[in-house]
Amino acid sequence: MSLLKNLGNKALNTAKVVGSKSQDMMEIGKLKMQISQVEGEIKKLKSEIGEVVYNAYANGLGSPSDQVVSLCDSINAKYGEIEELKLKIQQVQND
Repeated sequence: MSLLKNLGNKALNTAKVVGSKSQDMMEIGKLKMQISQVEGEIKKLKSEIGEVVYNAYANGLGSPSDQVVSLCDSINAKYGEIEELKLKIQQVQND
């Protein structure tokens, strides 16, 4: 009986570990998707910087530094978000 009980406990523990790892993998996948979304937002902001600079040049308006600085600040914030998400991934992997 003890052998069967021991085997049952081992199977239960294994199932718990597998379930936990599956949950971790799903969480990591979600975080990676969030990183991809933020990277897409960064690309859009960079493109917008190019449009602002070109339009200022084309219309002889000089340097649109306030708009560019604002967009660059937004990009830096997005990079900060990515770093936070990467830290969350590391935490999930280390648990």
